[in-house]
Amino acid sequence: MTQKPRPAPVGRFLTTNVGAGDVFTREDLTAEQKLFGGTAAEFMRREVLPNAGRLYARDWPFTRELLRKAGELDLLRLEIPEAYGGLGLDKASAAYVFEQIGINPSFGGSIGAHTGIGTMPLLCFGNAAQKAKYLSRLASGELIGAYALTEPGSGSDALAAKTTAVRDGDHYVLNGRKMWITNGGFADLFTIFAKVDGSQFTGFLVERSMGVVSGPDEHKLGLDGSSTTELILDDVRVPADNVLGAVGGGHKVAFNTLNLGRVKLGPRNLACAKFALGNAARYARERKQFGKSIGEFGMIKHKLAEMSLRIFVGEAMVYRTLGEVDHALSAVDPADAAAVLAAIEPFAVECSLNKVASSEILAYVVDEALQVYGGNGYSREFPAERPYRDARITRIYEGTNEINRLIIATRILRAGIPAEIATGGTGDRAVAIAAKRLAVTMLAGAAEAHGERVAEHQEVLAHIANVIIDGYAIESAVARSEKLADARAGGAALAADMTAVFTADAADRIVAAAKQVGHALGDHGAATRERAAAVAHPGMDTVAARRRIAEAVLAAGEHPL
Repeated sequence: MTQKPRPAPVGRFLTTNVGAGDVFTREDLTAEQKLFGGTAAEFMRREVLPNAGRLYARDWPFTRELLRKAGELDLLRLEIPEAYGGLGLDKASAAYVFEQIGINPSFGGSIGAHTGIGTMPLLCFGNAAQKAKYLSRLASGELIGAYALTEPGSGSDALAAKTTAVRDGDHYVLNGRKMWITNGGFADLFTIFAKVDGSQFTGFLVERSMGVVSGPDEHKLGLDGSSTTELILDDVRVPADNVLGAVGGGHKVAFNTLNLGRVKLGPRNLACAKFALGNAARYARERKQFGKSIGEFGMIKHKLAEMSLRIFVGEAMVYRTLGEVDHALSAVDPADAAAVLAAIEPFAVECSLNKVASSEILAYVVDEALQVYGGNGYSREFPAERPYRDARITRIYEGTNEINRLIIATRILRAGIPAEIATGGTGDRAVAIAAKRLAVTMLAGAAEAHGERVAEHQEVLAHIANVIIDGYAIESAVARSEKLADARAGGAALAADMTAVFTADAADRIVAAAKQVGHALGDHGAATRERAAAVAHPGMDTVAARRRIAEAVLAAGEHPL
């Protein structure tokens, strides 16, 4: 796999430097873009949160009713083009809506599965007749959608599916089992993948009335207010007209759908993180030990600050990517599904790195939030344990974080190792640029060392992916904080503290990863070992900066930016 460096559309962020004026940030959302977010927030306050107990009691008719009400508020048609009766909102606006919905992960999972993986395959790959038959009914909530890819014997290796589809006249007969299907207990329309003639992986639009049977709901660690079941397919007859895309083209449907879903998980994950941080901050103000609020203790301040700064960085990453996707989509006809997919496909790496980063930020936040509660956090009478349980799945679904790390590195290698970016920058920006240069060097060294078998060296690729993630994170945070400073916005000093602390810690992680890769590559790792020194951070008083951040969190009783 030895290649000459060349510019590549995939991973192009490694080849370009971005400044404050080049990125979209959460602060750039207009009042118009926030309009439907306000509608969603009010819907959650009035309809969902007061009745969450019914979700956890598995009252699926109630969940369906909530989804129908969401449809009446147009919350199910946000990203459907106007040509098909949708609102045609941009990705950033839709993300802001799902931030509001994400504060209840169970309902967020139900509505997210419906509007995302339950609707997007039809929208992107369906023909005119299929869209006319189903799309408006999904957009209204009359039909609830679900996505059935995983099987008992094929999780990450989706193409190893055993479900079969045999042609019988003008129908296909499907037989097999699907696992871990969100909305499986009550959905009406399933995107199901099966193999035609034993090898042609194909997507089908399958109505429940065609013979789909749901197994009992799984007893899960978390998300116990969403339905997750097995699907049983015994001689299910599906009209040939319901083949989604081309026979044998199911991999395009499956993987493009997951690609779209990964970046959209970011706002939901970060909304959950902010919810958990808010609870922890208010508890830290109120809980007294040793004669003072526990929020006055340094180690609690450290936790609150770290939770908040990671959320800040995660938002910078997600909205940067969404802004770039929206910019790419602005050049194509939203009703031209092929053009839309072609515009989004080069962002596969960013989609994966945002999925990994946002889920691991959430994992950190809910863990530390529970720790702030101490023993009370372990009790179901306090609000820390449910987010802790709910968050665990986010590192598994939409492709495990291990798979996504491999995607980050291998997609760039397949596209061609990017040409190195120019040197430059000062302060934290210089660290970001050095990290990107280092990532390119590591990719080249891995390709030279292992050639066509580089994909077998997963530990090396995972380290490289971590460097790429941290480099993207630093650069995104720097651009966001600079943009706040340029606008003389409130919170600019706090954002600068958050960016500086994150960069200092990330630089240490990057250097550590580079050292491991450099030694693992032997003679081919010399350049990696040499270039790692350029990432070294000069150091700063992170204790004082974290205390300033923590004071802002405690004063606000929530994430302060």
